[in-house]
Amino acid sequence: MKRLIPFAALLISACAGTDQLAPRQERTAYVGAMVWDGEEFRPRDICVEGDRIVDAPARSANHRVELGGSYVIPPFCEAHNHNLGMPDENEASIARYLREGIFYVGILSNLPAITDPIRHTYNTPTSVDVIFANGPLTASGGHPIRLRESLLERGVYPGFTRETLPGQGYFVIDNEADLQRRWPTIASQRPDFIKIILVSSEEFAGRRDDPAFFGEKGLDPALVPRIVERAHTNDLRVFAHVNTAHDFHVAVAAGVDVVAHLPGTKYPTSIDPADAQSAARRGVVVITTTMLIERPNVAERRPALREAQIANLRLLRDAGVTLAAGSDEYDETSSAEITYLRTLGVFSDAELLRMWTTNCARTLFPDRRVGGLDPGNEASFLALAADPLENFDAVRNIRLRVKQGAALEAVILR
Repeated sequence: MKRLIPFAALLISACAGTDQLAPRQERTAYVGAMVWDGEEFRPRDICVEGDRIVDAPARSANHRVELGGSYVIPPFCEAHNHNLGMPDENEASIARYLREGIFYVGILSNLPAITDPIRHTYNTPTSVDVIFANGPLTASGGHPIRLRESLLERGVYPGFTRETLPGQGYFVIDNEADLQRRWPTIASQRPDFIKIILVSSEEFAGRRDDPAFFGEKGLDPALVPRIVERAHTNDLRVFAHVNTAHDFHVAVAAGVDVVAHLPGTKYPTSIDPADAQSAARRGVVVITTTMLIERPNVAERRPALREAQIANLRLLRDAGVTLAAGSDEYDETSSAEITYLRTLGVFSDAELLRMWTTNCARTLFPDRRVGGLDPGNEASFLALAADPLENFDAVRNIRLRVKQGAALEAVILR
């Protein structure tokens, strides 16, 4: 296969479009590619001007990059993780994402006081684009309070105490008055979206005051519609952490925008078909996080969990629910999530590519032209050495990474 050879030239081959010959600014044509259209690969050249793919003839370009038959796809994406927003290993984590071709990341909880000093390291043409939830909304004694306090004891949050974690690591919302009182602080921290916690909401009343369930409970389901309404009034989308099918029902019925987990990471659970259909009608996206059942603490239940995952994923897909890839594993990325999803045998490789690229990117950045390769989209894409629909391992053999019009190879190899 030919090597990638960039050079300045007028081109004989053409991108789809007009016949204008005099470019108004620097324009690059990526030629000799097989380009993904969401269903299959077709021969096509890609013209880039600034940070956009443009509808222009390749011969109008100032520069040419020969792709030599590479297979071009949108960048990969990680819809759910927590491995950015902390100074420790921040540069290494960014570099890993870029090496794997993952340009977009959703961080579904973080402490803004720790994240703010390093926010400048994200959302640039040479880094990953990230959205942050800040502290999630939960109930007294709910998830992730126990987790946050455990990490605090291990020195993860320098400068914090148990008394100062609330309002940064989480917000306790037990009633309407709490919501009214704490919302100004929530909004002042400028989250990109709101994350809410639902954990076995069908057992909320029994768990609410029981210390045995510290860290194993979430919001009062009756409050969720009011929280969603308040967030939407402030133009903030709502992502819902869920554990059970009932949590899923509560989240969808309340009008959340994204469900952050496939239900059933600890115990098997079956989504009601009516809820799946409702999620599809409302445009609710579900982030997969299926690889969570690989954790040791659920080893005995893993076969049953796996069967429930297969059934729930088929139900959601057949109902028309949009699925996006996310791992929720601090030491992993969505690459591992996709690898696990393939073992379930539910999706074709084309479906997995859409979940990992277009679906995920547009879930995180719905107001941007990302996740596609048509003119008008941001000029961000990957060139693979081989066809991933013939050999999915090709997704690991990235020959070129272009983000917002600029090649990233010098950045990730320095």
